[in-house]
Amino acid sequence: MDISQFFIRGDVKGAIEYMKEHDEYKDILPGYVAIFEEEKYRSYDVPSILNDILLLYQKYYRAIFYSGIPEAKASEKLLKELNDLLETKNADEATLASKLQEVFKENGYCSQFGKTQGFFGPYVWKETVPTVFEVDLPGGTAEYKVNILKGFVFRSWMDYLTFGRFGTGGWASPDGTINCIEMAYDFNSERFLVSLLKHEAQHTVDMKSFPGILTAELEYRAKLVELHYSNNLALLDKFLAEASDARPDDSHGLASFWVKKAFDDVDKTNIENIQKRALELFDAHTKEMEEKYNK
Repeated sequence: MDISQFFIRGDVKGAIEYMKEHDEYKDILPGYVAIFEEEKYRSYDVPSILNDILLLYQKYYRAIFYSGIPEAKASEKLLKELNDLLETKNADEATLASKLQEVFKENGYCSQFGKTQGFFGPYVWKETVPTVFEVDLPGGTAEYKVNILKGFVFRSWMDYLTFGRFGTGGWASPDGTINCIEMAYDFNSERFLVSLLKHEAQHTVDMKSFPGILTAELEYRAKLVELHYSNNLALLDKFLAEASDARPDDSHGLASFWVKKAFDDVDKTNIENIQKRALELFDAHTKEMEEKYNK
């Protein structure tokens, strides 16, 4: 078994027992024992009030992922303790999040609060750098702004549990701007240049060109753009693996299902064929969208 399976399940106690039985983890085991068995929590190089806040989140993670306390009960305790620390008198989640952001900002840090995949977890970093990229797309060049987030202190629960091995790479702001965590990306990789930049830039272009376009249509077009520019055969395999029309509200699954049907007769071992077919499908779909939305 790969140890990552324990973290995906949120089973830190099981991960520790697994590490104790396998010598290849002897270097990282003491860190887990210190935090989860001995409750010697991490201290961060930030002002004391921020450390006090982050300590409450560390205890919340231990309660859920090591002690097995139900998330709802652990959340209730976390929110009460945050209210007590900040003297906010039983504030709700949204009010607490705003207050927390205010406190971090006053102390020189950017932050984001809320839940990631069902669990509370702060994102805390030092600097946000808005960066405009020139992105080549099938329909021409587009400008796309990405906020590069630098100097991370805390990156929510998965990063905490895995000592930085896994964690969120970024998120979208309400206005659609991508916030990209610098430490999570190789900025010369296809993962960034194609699967993030070209994918998201195509969304922006399509939402302007085709008002009312469906989310699944957006995803289908962006996936075709990825396939046209990618030199990685594994990308098509990834889309085929996630293809499903079982849930109409699963836009990614549905878009991948359309990709699967459209590439049924293509040699999936030939990258040039895949790139060519992707562009043909994209151009044909553009004509469909023009007829559907630009009447």
